[in-house]
Amino acid sequence: MKVANRYEAVSDGESRARGDALVAWLRDYAERRVNSRLIDERRCIPPHVALDFGNRGLFGVQVEERFGGLALRNREIARILEQAAAIDLGLGTWLLTSLFPGVRPIAAFATARLKAELLPLLAQGRMLAGYAQTEPGAGTHFAAMSARAQANARGWSLTGEKVWIGNATWAGLLTVMAHDVEDGGRRRGLTALAVRTEQPGVALGRELLSMGMRGMVQSEVAFHDVAVGPDALVGERGKGLEVGVDSMSWSRFAIAATCVGAMKRCAQLMLRFASRRTIATGKLVEHPVLLASLGEAVARIRGAEGLLYRVAEVLDRGDGVAVELFAACKFVGSEFLWQTADGLVQSLGSRGYDEANLAPQLLRDARVTRIFEGTSEALAAFLGAAALVPSSEIYTFLRRELDADALADELAASVGRLRARDGAALGLAAGELPRAWQCALAGSAASWALVAAVAAQDAARAPAPELARVADWSRRQFADSLERATRGAPAESVLFDATQAEKAVSALAESVGDPEPRLPGEKRGLDPLLRRTPPANGS
Repeated sequence: MKVANRYEAVSDGESRARGDALVAWLRDYAERRVNSRLIDERRCIPPHVALDFGNRGLFGVQVEERFGGLALRNREIARILEQAAAIDLGLGTWLLTSLFPGVRPIAAFATARLKAELLPLLAQGRMLAGYAQTEPGAGTHFAAMSARAQANARGWSLTGEKVWIGNATWAGLLTVMAHDVEDGGRRRGLTALAVRTEQPGVALGRELLSMGMRGMVQSEVAFHDVAVGPDALVGERGKGLEVGVDSMSWSRFAIAATCVGAMKRCAQLMLRFASRRTIATGKLVEHPVLLASLGEAVARIRGAEGLLYRVAEVLDRGDGVAVELFAACKFVGSEFLWQTADGLVQSLGSRGYDEANLAPQLLRDARVTRIFEGTSEALAAFLGAAALVPSSEIYTFLRRELDADALADELAASVGRLRARDGAALGLAAGELPRAWQCALAGSAASWALVAAVAAQDAARAPAPELARVADWSRRQFADSLERATRGAPAESVLFDATQAEKAVSALAESVGDPEPRLPGEKRGLDPLLRRTPPANGS
């Protein structure tokens, strides 16, 4: 499946000019009006920031000009998200959440009437939007969702519960994914519906206090027989999967952009500290271990950046991009960011553990990138499933876009050897390795193939020592990933089956017990005698 723009962007020159202006504005604005520490501590993005972002048109980057948007090309959108994340990763994440799960479904799939009604409000930030897909029992697994849109003569009656919904309690509009169900209970497929949060039956629930991204509200929201008319349809009836995949893919693109921006900030802080810090051997910046850490940070930046902007290049010329490539951008970006943010904290020593220096906040904000819009494990499995098929879009992109026939051949050959490996080496019954393990190993190898191919192409396009080093580094990482796939990863030495895992972990209770503290906490909620509806027993 491929994903494309679905909107008319302005010319390349105009897009670049608008992008330059917004990047410059963000840099200046952040110096004067953004206090990351207070955003984190108060768990709230200040209203003036949301208003100012709206007034500058930041929520309309993928909205056509006729609806009051900026209609930027994807290269500029990525640059803007990079800059926002370099200023404050949590703030950048809130911006991307408002844009892609938020505005994008309406801009790309809504009816002409809905677009005319909603996009001018959304593009200028006069209304915020959210996207309600995740449920307690279902994340990116669409089939596991339980929300139902019961068809009737007036449209649908929507019922269901959603959780971890970004912007939910701030949004005036939610795009809700639900199974379209007929009277007899037969499912007609997923349907996406635009639901105003002010409608009767919409219950905005508890805010979920997260480890990072504290400025962005993430909440529960429930729908109790919400009456939704046929004009609220987003995309085609029964084809909500297309809306969901599109939203998820663009969100992955945007997450990758914020990861690149945050990594660049990490590298800046690492070098700044190392250049000023003196240790027993001299300047920290002269120590080879620090230099290796900084060098890898730069290599990760160039690798993730190269892949991201190659995808943007294809999109901006009007072609569709396979969903596997969006997944690869997010997988690579989030894994690289986590390693780089951890390296920043470590390189700063005790200062890296001091909240006043913002490195802990950056680490906490970075952690979620490996989880939302598909965990790294799920994305590796998705990429690996594609890599197991030599005719898949990963190989097509390697060969046609990256001129990397040799790398594609190496990957295909190694995947063939991976599939032929005997599972007995893992203590399993004789036969091939479990497919899930094959996919995990193949997914890692495929991601490194893409990074290595981009790095080699970049080094050939603009010969420079730094790019040559990045190309060599990524090529070695690719070779290591192939070695793990074909000869066995270290984790295979301790790969349990479920029974062995339960036995081993249960034995730990002998030394540490199984503590589960039950402590009194704050009383929350209105006393029953003060509620609008009295308690049933009258007491």
